[in-house]
Amino acid sequence: MDILTVAVPTDNSGKSDVGIPEGSLAIAAFIVLALPGFIYAGVGRWARGESATDRDVGLTIARGAVFSVALTAVYLLLLGGWLFSGVGPGADADAVAIANPRLLGLTVLVFYVAVPTVVSIVMHRRRIDWVFPNWAEDARGDVKRGFGWVRLPQSKHGYNSVPSAWDHASEQNHQAWVKVKRSNGEWVGGWFTKGSFVTTYPEPRSIYIAHQFRMTNDGNFDGEGPIPGSGVFLMINNDDMVFWTNPARADQEKEDCDG
Repeated sequence: MDILTVAVPTDNSGKSDVGIPEGSLAIAAFIVLALPGFIYAGVGRWARGESATDRDVGLTIARGAVFSVALTAVYLLLLGGWLFSGVGPGADADAVAIANPRLLGLTVLVFYVAVPTVVSIVMHRRRIDWVFPNWAEDARGDVKRGFGWVRLPQSKHGYNSVPSAWDHASEQNHQAWVKVKRSNGEWVGGWFTKGSFVTTYPEPRSIYIAHQFRMTNDGNFDGEGPIPGSGVFLMINNDDMVFWTNPARADQEKEDCDG
């Protein structure tokens, strides 16, 4: 039987070039003791949103470790030593010998990725709805053949990892009209399309409008079209107001109302 020993490259000082975790034994410990916990924490945050305790790193790590250890204990109780039959001790104290790479890969994917994900979803089931995905519909809105059974988990709380309303608005409004009312009452705006750009978290809010239009004092475009060869950059301050008008979204909302 071929044995493959996994070791992490080190420099002359003995320090790892790839950072933490150092050594294949540490990588194995991370997979067994931490990976399921990270998955559990991620699913929980997606399902319920961020809670106050999520910002306590120590508590989050402790909960994840308990989840990981409990899961591994169940595996050992049910499967015994077969669970880790793909690995064995290496020549060095911090090395792990891989006796069966395929079995090891299957073990990690099934028992330390797929199962923790399923268990986490079941544990947070009260916060999850099972919805029909948009990609399973055709252009007419009818269910594609053979996809009627498909359902995907979705948070009931609508938690979104986008860090701010500004980031969300800038993501949703490409190919849109944008107007900015400055704190001094001045209006600046134009067509936000290819060539335009916004800075998002963690950078300060700013916007570059690639096609600037002249605006009247009451916040309307003057109807003369874009200023030739124009583009305008603005830092968005707390006293500024930004208005987006997305024609595509407006048409979709009109269809939804008419329907």
